[in-house]
Amino acid sequence: MTDKEKIISLLNELATPEEMGSFFVKNATSDFLLIRPSGNPIDAAGFEKMMTSGDVIQDKTEITKIHRFEFLSANIVMCIFTLGSKFSYKGKPNDDLPTVTSIFKKVDNIWKIHWMQRSTGDSDLSLWD
Repeated sequence: MTDKEKIISLLNELATPEEMGSFFVKNATSDFLLIRPSGNPIDAAGFEKMMTSGDVIQDKTEITKIHRFEFLSANIVMCIFTLGSKFSYKGKPNDDLPTVTSIFKKVDNIWKIHWMQRSTGDSDLSLWD
């Protein structure tokens, strides 16, 4: 697999409801942060705890579209994508289409996610054309 294929494979694993909770613990750098739509950061262990607490029930998740994929260096990639996500939070249904900015780092020849920031609401996919 090429480096790009490896990273896209990681994104597809992230977008699996059964894997999402533990994804970052297994596939992130030790200093990984996810910036939530509230603007507040959460680390990999905190995200796993949030996803397994029972408050979040993930129904469907998919990478809807990759908008940008750029090697910033041989060991750093920026990827911006839209993530279709149907879930309930504390019983309230959500059907989101956020835009996500992510940075991947190659650590000991293994691609790891280093940074992620998730937007709020529904992205207008036509604005990316």
